[in-house]
Parts: sequence; structure tokens; C-alpha cells
Amino acid sequence: MRSRVAVIIRTKDRGRLLGRALDSVLAQTFSDWQIVLVNDGGSPAQVDEALEPRLARLEDRLVRLDNETSVGMEAASNLGIRAVDSEFIAVHDDDDEWDPEFLATTVTYLEAHPGDGGVSVETEIVFERLTPEGREVEDRVTFEPDLRGITLVDLLHYNRFVPISFLFRRSVFDELGGFDENLPVVGDWEFHLRFLVHHHIGLIKGRPLAFWNQRRSALSSEANSFIARTEEHQLYSLKIRDRLVREHAQEFGLGPLLYQRELLAAETGRLHHRMEAIGHQQSEGTAKLARLMDDVHQLQRTVWATSQPLPLRAFRSARRRLRERREERQRSLELQMPRQHGVVHSAASLGKDQGVAIFGDVGQHEYHVGDEAMAHAAIAELRKRGYGNFVVLTHDVEQASQLYGLPAAKRPEVPTNPFTRHQLLQEIKHLLDGGPATERAADVVRTFQEAFKGCGTLLLAGGGNLTSQYGGLLTERLAAIRVAHSMGLKVVVSGQTVGPVLTGPDSAEAAEALRLCGAVGARERHTYNLLSSLDVETVQVLDDAAFFAHGVELDASDRPTAGYIAATFAPGSGAMPSNDYHRHMARLLDLAYEQLQLPILLLPHVSTLGAQDGDQECHAAIARLSKAPNIRVLDQRPAGETAALTANAELIISSRYHPVIFGLSAGVPVLPVAVDYYGEVRIGGALENWGLRPLLRSLRHLADGGDTKWVNSVIGQRAEIRNHLQQQGEKLEAFHTSWWDSVAAVLDGASTPVTPAPLPVVNSSFSLILEQAESQEAARLNASNEMAIGNLAQHRDWLEGELSQRTGRPDPLSQGLAVLSQAGQKLLRRKPSLAAAKRLAARLTR
Repeated sequence: MRSRVAVIIRTKDRGRLLGRALDSVLAQTFSDWQIVLVNDGGSPAQVDEALEPRLARLEDRLVRLDNETSVGMEAASNLGIRAVDSEFIAVHDDDDEWDPEFLATTVTYLEAHPGDGGVSVETEIVFERLTPEGREVEDRVTFEPDLRGITLVDLLHYNRFVPISFLFRRSVFDELGGFDENLPVVGDWEFHLRFLVHHHIGLIKGRPLAFWNQRRSALSSEANSFIARTEEHQLYSLKIRDRLVREHAQEFGLGPLLYQRELLAAETGRLHHRMEAIGHQQSEGTAKLARLMDDVHQLQRTVWATSQPLPLRAFRSARRRLRERREERQRSLELQMPRQHGVVHSAASLGKDQGVAIFGDVGQHEYHVGDEAMAHAAIAELRKRGYGNFVVLTHDVEQASQLYGLPAAKRPEVPTNPFTRHQLLQEIKHLLDGGPATERAADVVRTFQEAFKGCGTLLLAGGGNLTSQYGGLLTERLAAIRVAHSMGLKVVVSGQTVGPVLTGPDSAEAAEALRLCGAVGARERHTYNLLSSLDVETVQVLDDAAFFAHGVELDASDRPTAGYIAATFAPGSGAMPSNDYHRHMARLLDLAYEQLQLPILLLPHVSTLGAQDGDQECHAAIARLSKAPNIRVLDQRPAGETAALTANAELIISSRYHPVIFGLSAGVPVLPVAVDYYGEVRIGGALENWGLRPLLRSLRHLADGGDTKWVNSVIGQRAEIRNHLQQQGEKLEAFHTSWWDSVAAVLDGASTPVTPAPLPVVNSSFSLILEQAESQEAARLNASNEMAIGNLAQHRDWLEGELSQRTGRPDPLSQGLAVLSQAGQKLLRRKPSLAAAKRLAARLTR
């Protein structure tokens, strides 16, 4: 018979353990399963003995395979799986157990998540001792209690989940070619690594549904291979790592590996060495100060006995300290009053009349089309739904008031160093929880409370700032969420990219703050998966400015009448030297011009209004290298004009994110280039939402000479691409509308907010004939390299922050010496105890 789930049980001479494993499967509430029992060279009699009392309940749901000689764990697994054709597979070791709900829960999850290749559950290690009567449980420990998601990055260190916790699709097993039969141990880890390179694995948290039984003292056949064969595990783990590193080096050379290894060792070693030296100096100083304080105590006793004014001064000092503490406490209470009494003071400030604080990266020194467009789009969507009372948070109040025609409020300045900004966030949280205020935390809280006054909602408009790469912006947003929540405001986060780099405490802090929000929108699958792994309830949405260009009118003089190519390039060139980057971008323009014979408009996305910097400066350098005869470098324009000019082009070439967004919704073919992994996540995610992920190219592709085939293929199929985008645009715009309806429901305080339908799955209905310059595995390795370097940079900044704090602290030794010197001088002048003073002076000069 064919069952949906095949349970593979490998056994060898462990009859009484096997019986328990069979009972674990028989107890499942999900009944559409069959067992494939592989007796790998063990005694058939022991298997018969375990099966005999259970045959009636097993009925025809048992497939038994007996190997005359052992073929090993991984070969036995492959034999069992290939003996059936079930949809789902579970490898159930003969000494482990399941909760009765394991299969029901995991099958339901995979049905609800068709994009996941498998799912793991929370697992409990059960330390047991087998006895003649059964077993004695010695201890129970949660396995990997801090695991928030199954990721390839985590598994590169060691196996973070075990076979008894894992249900996966048979199709993935066939795709990967099964388990590696050359591995006597750690074959499951090697299989999981290959699995995660190609497919996401979900994680179900809550309570343990799988039980990994371990016997610390068992011998022979009843021992765990994990315990009994520890050295073999270490050996084959090393062999696997060595094989994969060699494969990477054969394709990409040793340069990146050597660079990362040396950088990590040098930077971390240097900082740790410096911190150890400082710690040693402080220890010596503390010991010397302790000796000197003995003299202080002696002097205090002498002064107390001989000089009446000293107690009076001590009393005054104590009174001053009490007054300072009272003032600090009063300042904290004043800051906490809005939190305690609530910011929504009357029914008039609820519903459509409530104030909505719009938080986007607007009013920066450099005008940023994408950030401004997302803020404009969010305001426009809420206006469609009846809201009209807004305040825009900005760095430049005057500029934002003019551009938006709305009241604007100042945003606080937040440090960028990871160590310093994390300290500040802890101080803000402590203050909001009723603790005393530091001045810097008080300034941030006071600034946000002033901006949120009279508001009922805080809306974080879309963007890509929830990442450690822009740590100050991340901390600023987390602080805003916490202050708004403490004041009773509803908080909505729309159209965000989170990560891909979240280092140190940033991941936990971001998750904790986002769980306070009424709705969180992730604008690509990568962010959705990341937030889901952090237990943040998330909806996958489109970028806030996805349809921003619709309806924006352009003066006819703003664009060539016969059509044009729109191009936007950021100055950042990732790991590629700027000159090479400019040369490659100029070549893309030339290739496009050769095919279309259309003028080229270089549209700046980020630069200072009225200046020739940022994108404009980069565009000028590229234009000088281009051979196209008709190319114009335009000045910076407002977001609406730039979006409309982009959306009306015949072709878009861009290394920035939002020109791609404007083009997709307008049905314009795009040639997008990502300069780093951050760009690949954002631009690739946007293209994936429209079913065009293969269009993306990185600088690696261009450096390998694949640009000609790429440009020619996209331009040759531009009619098909345009038709595809126009067909998908209607349903994606309807989905976009449903997301903003659900946001409005949160603002209205609906008890049951409108839940938007899932983001439509869009696939290309035509073949993109594009040159693939690297394998998916290589792309993932390059992404991991970039993330590792980003994490290292954050770690370095963190250590430097801690180092700076240590070196910046007042030196207790110097302070103590100064106090003692002053006391000694006074004693010498007043001569209460000349002998004690002379002893002190002699000690200080040693």
C-alpha cells in the first residue's frame, strides 16, 4: 500500500529498543503512515520478537528488509526510502521516540508551507539507564533551546537538529541523491547541509514533539553512536568540512578563505589582547588603591577625632548626593508621565481623526528618492482610507514641511557604534520601565514623546534600515517602537527589509520590538522567513512605493518623445574597484543603446538637492566612459518626478532598488545589478514577487563577461516581459490594496483586523534565456562570505566600543591618589596628626 508518510527504522540487535520505537509510531494520531524496517545485518530473531506482539496493529503497514551483512546507517536509510514512494519521509532511529502528535503536526505544517522542503520540531534529550524492568530516566534537557530557525549559517558550525525531529519531502531526497553512503557517522549532518543549500527547513517551537534518547554508560549494541563513537564523529566532521572547503577553493581559489581567516584572527586577536592588557592594568591599579584606602580609613578616623568641620562637610556632601538623585528621579517621572497616562486623551483623537506619525528616512542631507517615495506612498494610501492628520518624522523639519505640506517633527540622533547604541537602547528600555534616566536616553525619549504627542498610531514606512549594516537607523527605529508602545500608540511596520546582517544583540532586540507591533509587512521572502524564524508574526507584502508612479503626470518637455532608456547607478561598487564598476556600467549602457538606438537618461536617486554629488557624480563618471552618442546626466528631482520618468522609459538599467520597483509596476523591462548581498536580497526579492528573479545580475556575473548575452536576451524578450508584468500587475495591485486595508483596520483598532490574502505566487510563463555565470551553491557561498565579513565588522566595532568605554572610564587609582593627596596636605597644614600625614606622604611617593 502507498501511505503519505514513510517511517524508516534502521535496527541492528536492539530488540527491546526496537519494540519501543514501534510503539512510538503506533501511538501517532496521524494514521496515514507505513513503516519500512531495515534490519541491517542484525539477528532476525530479535526483530521477530519485537514485531510479534504488534503485528495485528501494524496490519499491512509494514515493509521489512533484512540485510545479510550490515551496509551502514546511511545505506540502510537509502534502501528503506527507495523501497517505497511516500510523499513524506521520516528517519526514526530504533532507540528514539515521538510525541503522539508529531506526524499530525509536521504533516500539517508542510501542507501549509509548500515552499519548505522539510520541518523540524522542538526536541528533548532524555538521558536514560536501561534496567531489566525497562528504563530509568536520569535527566531531561531541551536540545538547542535557543534555536529560532533552521539556517545554513547555524549548521555550518554543527548539526542543530537530529533525524528523530525531522520530516521531509521525498522529492527533495530524490533531488539530492539520498544520504552519503561513504560516511559511517555524521551522514545526517552532511545530508542536512546539502538540503539547506537548496531548500528552506521550517521549525515548530512550543513543546517537545521528539525525544532523543541517550544512554551515557551503555555498551555494545545499546550504546548511542553519538556517545560511543565520539572520536569517529569528530574525524568525519573534519573530513566533510575539508572536502567542502577544497571544492570551494577549486572553483574560487584560496584567496577569499585566506583573507577571511587572517582578517578574523588579526582583528579579534588585536582587540582581545588590548582588552586583556587594560584589564591587567585595572587589576594592578585596584590592588594598589585597596592598599591606599587602608590609609584613608586611618586618616578619616584621625580627622574625625581632631577636626570638627569634616563631619559637617560629609553631611553637606551626602545632602548634595541625595538632591541629585531626587532630581534624576523627578526627570525620569516627568518622562514617564505620557506612558502612564496615555497619549490618546479623547474620543476625538481616535478613528479617522487620529494623528498618525509617519517614520521614514526623510529629510536627510542627501535627498533619497526611494525613502521619500515610500513615505509619500504610505500617506497617500492612508488618505484613500479617510485619514488626514499626519506628522512626518524627519531630520530636516523645514524641508519635510515644504515637501509634504504637513506638520513635521524632529527625530533624535542615535550613535552608530554597535556597543554604544546597544547601551543606549538598554537605557531607554530601563527608563520606560520606570528606572532612572541617563541624559542621553532622556533626550531620545523626550524627542519621540514630543513627536508622538496627539498621535494614535506610529507607522514605520517601508525601507531597508532594520539591519546591523545601518545600526544607528536600526536602533532609532527600535527606540521609536518602544516609546510609542509605552505611550499607548498602535504601531505598524510596512514594507520592510530586515537584515540580512543582524549581529550581536540586534536580532533579539529587533524581534522583541517587532512583536509589539500590530502589523509587520516584509517586502521579500528572505525577510518573511527571517522574521518567522524569530517568532515575529509577519505578512509578506510589496514595497510601499510599488505603485507610487501611477497617475503622476509629466510635462512633455521632461522626456524624449520617441522613447528613452532610464538608468540609475549608486556610487557604491561593493568589492569591485570604482573605475572597473564605472567601466562595466558604461558597457551596459552601450549594449542597450546598440540594440534600441534610444537616448539614455541618467536619473539620480540619491544626491544633495542643487549639488552635483552622490549619484550625479557617479553618473558623470559613467557617461564619460560610455560610447552612446545621446546620453544626459540629469539633476536630482523630487520623488514623484523621478518615479514617473523611470516608469515611462522603454528599458530600465539600475544598481539601485527603487528604479526597479517603479519599472516593474509600470510594465517596463529591467536590467537590475546588485553590487552586494544586501542588494541581492532586496532587488532579488522584489523581482521574485513579480516572477522575474532570474533577471538579476551581480557584479560577479558582469566581471565574468556574461553581460552581452544578458542584455541581448532581456531586450530580445522585452515584449514578453512587458506583457507578463501587465498581466500580473492587476492582481498584485489588488493584493497591495488588501494589505493597506488591513493596516487601516489596525489603525481603527478593529478587534478582528482584516487579514490580507497571501502574496500571489507569480511565475514566469516564458523562458528567460540568460547566461548563468555561477551555480546557486557558489552564489550562496559568496553571500555567506559577505555576511561573515559584515558580522566580523560589527563584532570589531562592538569590541572597539567596549574597549573605548573601558579606557574612557575615570581612573579610580588616579582619583584615589588625588583625594589622598588633598587630605594629606590639609592634615599637614592643620597638624592634627603630623606622624600619620608623613606616613601617607611616604606611601604616595613609592
